[in-house]
Amino acid sequence: MNFNSSVLLRVYSFLALSCVLVPSSTAQTAPQVERVTVTAERPYYHETLSRIFTQYDYDQANLVSPTHLNDLLTQSPLISLNGQGGQLQNISIRGFSRWRIQSLIDGVPILSDRRAGASVDFIPPSFISSVAVIPGAASTYLGSGAIGGAVNLRIKEALAHQLQVGWSSNQSGQDYSYTDFHRNTDWKVAYRNAGNGKDAHGMTLFDQYEQAALFVRHRPEEGMLKEAWSLYSDSQDIGKSSSDFPQNKITTYPTNRHWLGKLNFAFDNVVANDSGSVVTGNLWWHQSQLDSNTLRPGDRINQSNTKALNFGADIGSKAKLAQWQMNWQLQLNGRENVVIDERELTLAEQLVYRVQSLAADELALAGVVDTSRRINNVALAAGVRLDWLRQENKGQHSTNTNISGFAGANYALTPHWSANLYISSAFRNPTLTERFFSGETPRGTVRGDASLATEQAINLQGALAYNSRQLSGDISVFYQRIDNYIERLSLNKDVLQYANLDRATVKGVNYQLSWQPSDSHFNLALSGAWVKGIDEAGNTVADIPANTQRIDLKYQFDVMRVFATLQYRADKTRLAAGERKLEKAYIVNAGASWQLTEHTVFSTSIRNVTDELYYVSADDQAAFAQGRSVQFTLTMSL
Repeated sequence: MNFNSSVLLRVYSFLALSCVLVPSSTAQTAPQVERVTVTAERPYYHETLSRIFTQYDYDQANLVSPTHLNDLLTQSPLISLNGQGGQLQNISIRGFSRWRIQSLIDGVPILSDRRAGASVDFIPPSFISSVAVIPGAASTYLGSGAIGGAVNLRIKEALAHQLQVGWSSNQSGQDYSYTDFHRNTDWKVAYRNAGNGKDAHGMTLFDQYEQAALFVRHRPEEGMLKEAWSLYSDSQDIGKSSSDFPQNKITTYPTNRHWLGKLNFAFDNVVANDSGSVVTGNLWWHQSQLDSNTLRPGDRINQSNTKALNFGADIGSKAKLAQWQMNWQLQLNGRENVVIDERELTLAEQLVYRVQSLAADELALAGVVDTSRRINNVALAAGVRLDWLRQENKGQHSTNTNISGFAGANYALTPHWSANLYISSAFRNPTLTERFFSGETPRGTVRGDASLATEQAINLQGALAYNSRQLSGDISVFYQRIDNYIERLSLNKDVLQYANLDRATVKGVNYQLSWQPSDSHFNLALSGAWVKGIDEAGNTVADIPANTQRIDLKYQFDVMRVFATLQYRADKTRLAAGERKLEKAYIVNAGASWQLTEHTVFSTSIRNVTDELYYVSADDQAAFAQGRSVQFTLTMSL
């Protein structure tokens, strides 16, 4: 790994300089809805947001060694699959996808120059314990990429010396992982591979992959460094599952490599105020490489190599002002050496041309302040962000300054009922690709536009929630308007251009309900979402998911747990450019887990029990979903 050490020095200097400037004084178990209990491991903004609306957490209780992390994410009614399928499948949150949602790994943002957006499937599912879902515009805390929401995946704690072995029938997939620890250091290693699966009609899906990963974490007992972790992942020969395979296009990703890490600090010698709150900081990095190879039978071969170094740092603390709890944070985020190299070959592998379609850098600075308090039965919270960004590519440059904010209130109507209202403004700067890229992609020639305007959004959502010992849930209504909406428009059959639309709106309803009778081992959960998105002319915008409803059943015996899931996905007939009609589908999954001995657990599940034939999304190049598949997992504590 050729990591630019000057970047680490730069962001560490940012933390150190910020410390000098700090004054010394003054100033639900998945898939059910749960109120987040704040712990040291959660980002600070969860404490503020949980005061004013329900937080959503999902774990792997109803999953058996998932093939993809998306199996964990799509337990939420807010999340649906987006794009074409396979190992690099992406997601949508309430109709927002691609560069409009932010994916994080323990607070480290995962960025990508693919128009499909960032995929987190380079991380083995065995490394992840749970996911927190933040619906709606979250730019105040997370910046440009969170105009439509965010997901934060949490890495598992090492509680035992554990070996896990898994197998999947559809792809003949194999999954091996080992977790261990010694004193204050823990590590995980995993190897996974799978061949091409089949849909419900027995047709081959090009969704093969091979993956190896290593994670190491250390928590010193003393000093200002509180936690340091690093994750390395190397995936090879990833097939792009697409309806174009194999007649029109065969796209393979020979390499998908990631190295990321995070350092967490607590500057105990710097006290932010008289209440004793200390200054904390984080430093993170993410170096990535993605190669693609697209064979167009009878025509040509297009290859690309994408590399980027993303990095960042933040520093902040808490303060008390009268009865108001305040948080502040300074953030630095950057991208260096974001390079896309392309070449085209004949079928005889003779070079036609070679070009560098992107060679860009990006630097962003931001300051965030929020405040919250409770007044009798009412919890209040508000926050604001000032953000500055500079982007540059081969002598071209663009600078943007944005302000975003939010305000919300939660009113406890009774001991069990509450109502909340949340309004936020958000922004999304055009990405480096949207501004500056010009080259070939698997969909054809794509052109950027350096004059693109920043997307600006207003998000409004309200909810009614109920919470008791046996029953909990909420129903939310949301509305989001986006000005200068950026879309990729077709100039002709083979050329696409990024452009601003005047306006788009996305609105809908989602609900979740969980019931567990007293002294019962039975649990029932219901969830669903209806989403609609249109532009100013009344045309449907891309990535709006089909309406879905879901039932989750779970029963715990003494040494065995059984579960089943039924999901109804409605048809979709209102289409945007680049989308296809979807027929309604019923998807059934079931499984069980046995505690064979004190140290051994055997689990099995069946995905797509009824062998339903359905497309994974409305993308007009999406492939069918995998047909029926049986999974086995053996977990041994050593």
